[in-house]
Amino acid sequence: MKAALRLDSVHKSYGRVHALNGLSFEVPQGSVCGLVGPNGAGKTTAFAIIGGLVRADSGLVDLLGDGAFDVVRHRGRVGLLPQDAELSPHTPVRGLLQYYGSLQGMTHAKAAAEAERLLDEVGLLDKATARVRELSHGMRRRVAVAQALLGDPPLVLLDEPTSGLDPELVVRMRSLFRSRQGRSTLIISSHQLGELESTCDHVVFME
Repeated sequence: MKAALRLDSVHKSYGRVHALNGLSFEVPQGSVCGLVGPNGAGKTTAFAIIGGLVRADSGLVDLLGDGAFDVVRHRGRVGLLPQDAELSPHTPVRGLLQYYGSLQGMTHAKAAAEAERLLDEVGLLDKATARVRELSHGMRRRVAVAQALLGDPPLVLLDEPTSGLDPELVVRMRSLFRSRQGRSTLIISSHQLGELESTCDHVVFME
């Protein structure tokens, strides 16, 4: 099966600290993949490199067969939820998602439709006109998940996507992620091994 993501001998250091020391793995297309490892294993650094936020010191990174992340080649094809994502506090939720859609190259009508669809999927359609600052932590996290899934990108990176959610919402998010199986590739980093076990069909362990 063709790989949606491939890393080969990736290294990254911050001064004397080796965050990644020869990381290599492949993720099959259409899978829901868990990224597992203790604190300090380099999961967040790996996500940052894959998503183009940080440059690797050496090694190969290939997304969707088109090389390392490039803002032109991968526009609208890679969704990213960083671990500590902060959303613009003064922006209405619907408008924020429409803006993210426009950054992906969507028309205004398409971005509006995608915002409505994702808000419904994450259970926040009733908060569409609320400003981000008016939302609880769990609601903000769901908005951040929604922006990562806009347009059904073929590769989605989710770093601790259910952090701060109550158990009922965790179950809802699991179902949402599983519904993408086969049409998108999701890579989910989490400390909740039970969550990954019930959601993922592929796992990468980092030491």
